[in-house]
Amino acid sequence: MNIETALYWLQEMLTAVTVLCSPAMIGALVIGLSVAIFQAATSIQEMTLSYVPKMAVVVGVLFLMFGFMLQFAVDFTTRVFEYIPQIAQ
Repeated sequence: MNIETALYWLQEMLTAVTVLCSPAMIGALVIGLSVAIFQAATSIQEMTLSYVPKMAVVVGVLFLMFGFMLQFAVDFTTRVFEYIPQIAQ
């Protein structure tokens, strides 16, 4: 395996990690900013007010996106396993 191939698979791996993590992270970011703005506007500084909605949104996003995320991970893994015999050549 040469440098170009290694860099290609490294790029594919980083892309896969980004695609798989981004739905939950974006959901947590949006709800976190919304709760922070709400807390700043109302002067409510309850700590559980920031954690509970984030957990609920992350669980909801993972529930809704699980099919896509699983298929993406399976496709990536299949491509990796299909490439392994070419390395030995």
